[in-house]
Amino acid sequence: MCGSAVAGRTAGTYRAGCSFLVCAMPPNPPRAPTKFYQQDIVRRIPRAHASDPTSREPVNGIVMRCWHDAEDVAPQTPFSDPLMRPLHRGEVGVSFYRDEPENNTRREFDRQILPEADLVLVDRAFHPGDFCKRSVDDLRSGVVTRTRVNGRCEHVVSGERLEGWTTLEELSDRTYAEVGDYVTYDDWIGQVIELYDEVLVEISTGEIIRLPELGSRLSVGERGPDILPPPASTVHNLFGFLLGNTRPSPTDMCVKVTHSVYAITWLAVSQALDPEEAQARRRPAQFWTGTDMAKLTLIRSISDLEMRVGDRVTFKEQVKVPCTTHGLDGKLQVQIKTFTVTESQTFVDILWQDGVKETVRSTDLIPYLNPDEYDCWPGDCVIWNRDESEKRAVIIQSVNATHRTASVLIPETGKIELASVLELDPHGTSDGAAMLEIPSDGLGVRRGDFLFVHPEGQTNGSSVPARVPRIGEVEPWVRDAPFVDGQLAGFRKEMSEMGASIARRRAAENIVEGPILRPAPDNESLMWLGEVTDINLDGTVQLTHPNGAVRTYPLQRLTKLYDGIDQLEDDMWDEVSEGHTIEDHPLWSITEEGGAWEPEDSDSGDDWGDHEYDDISDEEGTGLEGDVPRVNGDTRPWTDAPLAPVDVIPLHLLPPAEDARADTPRPEVPATIQIEVERLPSPDVPQDATDDPLPDNLGGEDGAELPWKRFEVLSSAPEDHAYYNSPPAQPSKSFLGRLRNEYRVLASSLPDSILVRAYEDRTDLLRSLIIGPENTPYEDAPFVIDWMLDSNFPHSPPIAHFLSWTNGNGRVNPNLYEEGKVCLSILGTWAGDKNEIWNSARSSLLQAFVSIQGLVLVKEPWFCEPAYEKLRGTEEGIVNSRLYNEKAYVLSRGFVRRALELPPGGLEPEIEWLYHTSGRLDKVVNDAQKLIETSKNAAEAADVEVDRELAVPRLSAGGIITLDRTLAKLNNIRRRA
Repeated sequence: MCGSAVAGRTAGTYRAGCSFLVCAMPPNPPRAPTKFYQQDIVRRIPRAHASDPTSREPVNGIVMRCWHDAEDVAPQTPFSDPLMRPLHRGEVGVSFYRDEPENNTRREFDRQILPEADLVLVDRAFHPGDFCKRSVDDLRSGVVTRTRVNGRCEHVVSGERLEGWTTLEELSDRTYAEVGDYVTYDDWIGQVIELYDEVLVEISTGEIIRLPELGSRLSVGERGPDILPPPASTVHNLFGFLLGNTRPSPTDMCVKVTHSVYAITWLAVSQALDPEEAQARRRPAQFWTGTDMAKLTLIRSISDLEMRVGDRVTFKEQVKVPCTTHGLDGKLQVQIKTFTVTESQTFVDILWQDGVKETVRSTDLIPYLNPDEYDCWPGDCVIWNRDESEKRAVIIQSVNATHRTASVLIPETGKIELASVLELDPHGTSDGAAMLEIPSDGLGVRRGDFLFVHPEGQTNGSSVPARVPRIGEVEPWVRDAPFVDGQLAGFRKEMSEMGASIARRRAAENIVEGPILRPAPDNESLMWLGEVTDINLDGTVQLTHPNGAVRTYPLQRLTKLYDGIDQLEDDMWDEVSEGHTIEDHPLWSITEEGGAWEPEDSDSGDDWGDHEYDDISDEEGTGLEGDVPRVNGDTRPWTDAPLAPVDVIPLHLLPPAEDARADTPRPEVPATIQIEVERLPSPDVPQDATDDPLPDNLGGEDGAELPWKRFEVLSSAPEDHAYYNSPPAQPSKSFLGRLRNEYRVLASSLPDSILVRAYEDRTDLLRSLIIGPENTPYEDAPFVIDWMLDSNFPHSPPIAHFLSWTNGNGRVNPNLYEEGKVCLSILGTWAGDKNEIWNSARSSLLQAFVSIQGLVLVKEPWFCEPAYEKLRGTEEGIVNSRLYNEKAYVLSRGFVRRALELPPGGLEPEIEWLYHTSGRLDKVVNDAQKLIETSKNAAEAADVEVDRELAVPRLSAGGIITLDRTLAKLNNIRRRA
């Protein structure tokens, strides 16, 4: 995920990385660490005085929202749910279990937003495969390998509590499926997407009535006035024959729930079948009802079997448990032996990065929600990128998180070597060819994954043993819109009609739902499927099959199942990051007369992209025609200030005058013309971005004038341009007119540390070189971005491609992807609001270029990740930001080497002068060596205040290993020069 927005300045704050980035300031001292996380079980601290009439017995609740959650965004519309207002720092949203037992309404938990100080932690939920730490500032992390949960239970109706702790072994397994559960049939695996229920409700008279409804809304024991639909509702109109004249009452209670229809999407067929046999297996039915349900086999994950607070459970030994009876004598009656879990106690087996294993209470751990992209754990398969020419799959044996080094096993030789984690690729993104070869979501597998097993002697087809393919695709009907014009639509409408028909016919036809099967221990028909329960240090994987059998397999015989719910969530994220509407919104506009920036009235309809651009006569001898340009409405012309010549647009690109005849001969002119301009400020970017951000003048120590122009039009586009082979855009008059003004602004307003090159033969292409600003991890490093303007420009934003030179070792910045994507709302690659997205009237190429320097290449780039800004100043934010800065610094030193070894086309003289002639390469090497020496002298007392001011105060051992390799190559370049 990424995102960055750029718009006008607002109280010294800029939008970047889908979060607000405060302008560079010394970090504040760390705030108190976060106390709670989602799904924590908490208890409200009782009031001090028992005589307080408002005091109550302490009750447990579940944390539903936390102020620090990266994905927690409260709705902007008015909210009726008290839990949905925006959270302030230190607040959590909690759903309390039965806060007021005397209240007749038990339909929902009591939902409140409270300060963390009012709560105490009772239990913390973990699942196998989750990552954890001891504390937020602990560098070492672990992976959960197993959990065991005990629970306290009470009857859902009477509230009678059972003595002691209940264990999983005492509970009966359910014989029905819920949404998200896997089921198998005829060697296919599917997933339940939707349910249709028939609910038995005890009403105020004691009678039991039947309520059919779509979706699993109710649970046994829930009580309240919203159990039944109001008399005027659609449901009541449809099922009046069942509901009669019954009106909702606070005492209405759900006493039984039956799933009468399952909607199942079938994801994939067994990989153990021969191809011909698999082809012959037809996809099973979409809807399942009645006795056909007994043909399905329910597959539950190991973690799903564990108890959670709020779960409804039943016991194997039902004779000894409390029971309540409901219904009138002589009529339908229901016995309830269902209990709810009111408190849990979780024990967790942990495998730490250094290989240590231990079992602890879950409350002694915290979730590790934002793992570093280099984090890995024993048994993980990763790619080791020691050099561009040396990439190999290795297996992690242990990790020293403090030093950022790892012991890795080389399978081909059996040797164990020491590697810097900054050279490890745990996700496989460095092997682009293999990523395109097969669908996958990275390297290896994780505990909790469901996998297909290929027959012995066969493989999954991957050319890279560590890369496990992924299969499974939800059927198209799953994506049907739930409503159209306020009415049920798609498969839900069909399902609802089917469920309603069953409800009408049930009594007459004695319809009964068959219990779903559960795999027996001696049933080996499902050995083609298993759940990952352990990962071994030799790279093999331990699977637990549906019948409980445990087997070990090499990765080459395994293929991942792509969960259907995950697919729908991935679709949603893709829509958020890619899809948004570009809307016009007034901020600042750029005038035609010289490209000056001026504030616009919010109602202004001025759109410079829609104007006709007329030729103007050369009345002032400037090389251009027409009035002398004015700056921000000032009557002082540009020519009053000391001026320097700047190349601008080739004259043949200028649009013809409106009144000029097409056949009127034009005078002979040079290929390019020059105007003299002074540098203009741009009010929509940070001031420190438009000023030269480098520590020294780019002219070198002697302050010599730069030997190049910040903006220049070259004769031809270089062949290494990312869009060189794309079909050229056919320039319209509007396109060329706008381009003329864009060129004017670039010629006058670019800071010294940004170079832009345009091309006479390809007016749709540009290339920019941005030098990393001072006291950022990117200091002195070159960042090259190729740009393309499509035929709809300026009504669509420019298209950017970042030349990433990280050698597959991860992103150098959250907004700059290895595959070239530049994530900025102004470019339409992230969903910003209307203040931030591209606007043809008020956005410009200059704005995009300077935004990257001022909002992306910043001192603390980790906070460019969506919603991480809220962690600024916290211990978690400080630790993660420091680790990210080290990575960004080390990788960007490699950018210097790459630019010198293979300079980007059209920028060869500038690269040569910048790094060799001006001595900047010496500075890069000397600064890096000094940092290494400072980092090695760990015994010296660090100056905390100085370290806080520096973007990269010191390096880890792993950072030094990787940086040493780069410095050796930079020194070779210096010697050759």
